[in-house]
Amino acid sequence: VVAERAGMRGDPSADRGPADESHAMPSMSELARKGAASDPPARTGGFLSGWRPAPSVLRHTARTVVAAAVAYVAGQAVGLPQAFWAVITAIVVMQGSLGGTLAASVDRLLATLAGALAGAGGILLALHVPMPRIAAFLVVLVPMALLANTRPNFRLAPITATIVVLAAPPDSGVLFAFARIAEITLGCLVGGLTAQFVLPDRARRAIETNAATILDALGRLADAHLRGGDPKLVDTLNDQVNRALNAIATAAAEESRERALHLRTGPPAAPMLRTLRRIRSDVAILGRAMLVGPRPDADPAAVAVHTYFDAATAFLQRAGPLPALEPIDHVLDALPQAGPLAFAVATLRRDLAELNDRLAEQLGG
Repeated sequence: VVAERAGMRGDPSADRGPADESHAMPSMSELARKGAASDPPARTGGFLSGWRPAPSVLRHTARTVVAAAVAYVAGQAVGLPQAFWAVITAIVVMQGSLGGTLAASVDRLLATLAGALAGAGGILLALHVPMPRIAAFLVVLVPMALLANTRPNFRLAPITATIVVLAAPPDSGVLFAFARIAEITLGCLVGGLTAQFVLPDRARRAIETNAATILDALGRLADAHLRGGDPKLVDTLNDQVNRALNAIATAAAEESRERALHLRTGPPAAPMLRTLRRIRSDVAILGRAMLVGPRPDADPAAVAVHTYFDAATAFLQRAGPLPALEPIDHVLDALPQAGPLAFAVATLRRDLAELNDRLAEQLGG
């Protein structure tokens, strides 16, 4: 049985393994679109006919517009020479959640500091060493390109250095570089404050939305495994689960940034993510168990498991109580205890009990 379980967990469709833990996460602006998976825009006719943006998209749009307007007004008020850079920065760093905006702001600010300081060095080099400005620019560009290629969060540093060296007026000197730092800093501050106070979306919202998507898909996936469903449907549901797990991983990283700044209380998302990964593997094992030996009557198990996942989805959406495990216990009592299906259901039942704890923590916190 242990060997069978090990082979089941090796199924690529069951568990993607380290890829799910990768830090090469999707861009944080994608998180708002992923988090809105449960309420996609509705299209009922021709071009834009009946188009209704999801609420998360409307909130994100409102924050972006407010941040751009505030950055422009603030830039003009403090007399920045090129206040439009503050506006551009506020738009660029505005992400789908507060944690995502904070991360984008820090990355933008660090890249600007590196690029601006390097650009100032290039300007000083051109002023004190007899060489054309293009030569000084190339001297600066090489280390900035190396930095950007080794540290992705500094990918804008070469662009900032290019602007500072090549676009600086002849009589501005290094003041042009410091003006660029001030403009970008203002845009980052405005973006962060707007994400915090204007229709804020916390990472927790994305975690709950995608967790509900996963539980709904796992219920249908378990039903398909136990009843011999269409393999194409199984592949589609597995892809949906994996995308939502990656979205939760991104949101969990953003949540940790919110927590570091004391903007988030309650339990962390990491335990929920680990439990969902295990349950995904458990559901895949159900499908493998149905292929071992004579095919058992799995209809009662399919009903009990699917009902649990439907109830768990409703609980996350605050539309029902915490799901009960007793129906799965009754199914286990009726199954032949030496069979692979009983082992698979028992493993799933154990992890579902832990999921109940995680669900209660998330909604309680």
